[in-house]
Amino acid sequence: MTAVVYGTADFSGGLATRRERLVVVMFGAHGIGLLGVLIASLWLADAFTWRDFGLGAAGGLCGLVGVLFFYRRLALGPMQVVAPVSAVAAATTPALWGVVGGERLGGLAWLGVALALLAIVMVSVSGERAAVPVTTTVIAESLIAGLGFGLFFVFLDATEAATAPWPVTGGRTATFLLLTVYVLARRERISSDLGGWGLIAMAGLGDAGANVTFLWALETGDLVAVSVLSSLYPVSTVLLARAVLGERMTRLQVGGFVAAMTATGLIAAG
Repeated sequence: MTAVVYGTADFSGGLATRRERLVVVMFGAHGIGLLGVLIASLWLADAFTWRDFGLGAAGGLCGLVGVLFFYRRLALGPMQVVAPVSAVAAATTPALWGVVGGERLGGLAWLGVALALLAIVMVSVSGERAAVPVTTTVIAESLIAGLGFGLFFVFLDATEAATAPWPVTGGRTATFLLLTVYVLARRERISSDLGGWGLIAMAGLGDAGANVTFLWALETGDLVAVSVLSSLYPVSTVLLARAVLGERMTRLQVGGFVAAMTATGLIAAG
């Protein structure tokens, strides 16, 4: 469920960025998401601690960097390359963090890491008629986006289950305040396009909601498995990109997409 909601929210945010400036999309999505998760926190949380609120804020700032690069790349395209590459980074980061912390990865997990690297190469090869070429910049920014998401997962894992979803509220509070300062300082014009704001609202509520379900999933699963399974979000993003935008992939890129999704499963299983 988390992966489906993440993927749908990401597609909505990327589509909104094609109609509005990136900073406006981020400002609106995080403001709407903050309102939604604040209400959920007041209603659902069993406890509140400043520690977990602060961890959520730190993770939120990492996630903000990830979303900025991710929405930018989704807007410029191609979505079907950006989504799986970022997912590989988002899945691998918590796994490697666990290794640094003393956890051991099994053979399947290391096989998944190797397959993930191969997948990045495969989706990076664009056809001669590709509308948007796959450049080093596309891959690099997609990897940075995934790294930001992965670090966000790491910070959320360090919080207590009883405080959920307050850590997500902490993250949204920090990012919304930062974005508000930027918007006011730059005197950004806020559009009145209802269609654009509909997409922004879907992105904001969907992303915040997926973060909440991610926290709940951590109550019954470990960080590596939950973060990897959550990183399957490109499935819904790619399907929507094909259905709505008519994006097409080469056979090699399709193989890379399948390899990336297989890699996430192997990392989780290992």
